[in-house]
Amino acid sequence: MKKFALIFIIFLCQNLAWGANFVINNDEILSQKVSQKLNEIGSELYEKSGINLVVGVYKDGELDALFKEQNLSSPFAFLALIRDKKKVEIFADSKTSQLFNKEQILSPNPESGTIIPILVSKNGKDIYNAAILNGYADIAEQISESLNLKLESGIGSSNKTTLNFLRFFVYGLIGLFVVIIFYKKVKNG
Repeated sequence: MKKFALIFIIFLCQNLAWGANFVINNDEILSQKVSQKLNEIGSELYEKSGINLVVGVYKDGELDALFKEQNLSSPFAFLALIRDKKKVEIFADSKTSQLFNKEQILSPNPESGTIIPILVSKNGKDIYNAAILNGYADIAEQISESLNLKLESGIGSSNKTTLNFLRFFVYGLIGLFVVIIFYKKVKNG
């Protein structure tokens, strides 16, 4: 029995040293580069927080069944995407779910959502890689921020900040033109 326990501990340590796999990509929908980045973020988050953030990307299936198949132990978060059914969901234990804003991440609004706006966009052929990387990184960064941790491997929110600034600028210009046109119409009678 002691030998078995020792072998198990050695095997476990080797798996941790080689890096756990936080990405389920059996249908090879995600690129290898994106999978590596996701594993890097997931490994760092797990190392610093003990939270297992897993992503599964599938051609087909049922979200609940695919989640149950993982048999994840707490604390965890599981981001699942079914490409052919165009479905995405985030599962998490009760404690972990309080560390990130699921509704914001899955929001269809481009100014707040980080997954669905990319999936429904007509631009680009690499929407699955972009959407999953964006959403996974957002979950990891929100969890780390809630726990007052800093992720070195995170992709940051610089893109979101830049887009929001550009939106504010463009909408501001449109508003200014409307006000000028309205002012001229009122002034001229």
